[in-house]
Parts: sequence; C-alpha cells; structure tokens
Amino acid sequence: MSGSDRTAVLVIRAWFESGPGDDALRARITRTADVAAETGVESAAATEEEILAAVRDWLDALTAAED
Repeated sequence: MSGSDRTAVLVIRAWFESGPGDDALRARITRTADVAAETGVESAAATEEEILAAVRDWLDALTAAED
C-alpha cells in the first residue's frame, strides 16, 4: 500500500484529576500509523510535555513509513 493510501489515527483523551494542590492533567493516547494494522499503541501521559512527545513519536512513525 502506498503512503497516499494509508490512513493514520491519533486520539487523545485528556482530563484533569483533582488532588492535593492543583488539578493534575492526565491523558490516554491511542495511535497508529496505519489503520489497516490490527493493533495500535496505547499510552498514558501526565504532563503536557508527555502528550506532545507522544504526538511527535506518532508523526515520526508516520513520516518514516513514507520513506
């Protein structure tokens, strides 16, 4: 399948959990570089930086598959 035929998906579910002190950011991230693949990758994040790193990893995998 060529790169133009491939569909990639990234879903971020983000919320705040109340706890001692400030609310804490949490996220569940589901991603795949090709929806034709049977499995995706799920991860959790607790900071904005971790969420952004997951997005970067997904984009890197997507663009690497184009090569």
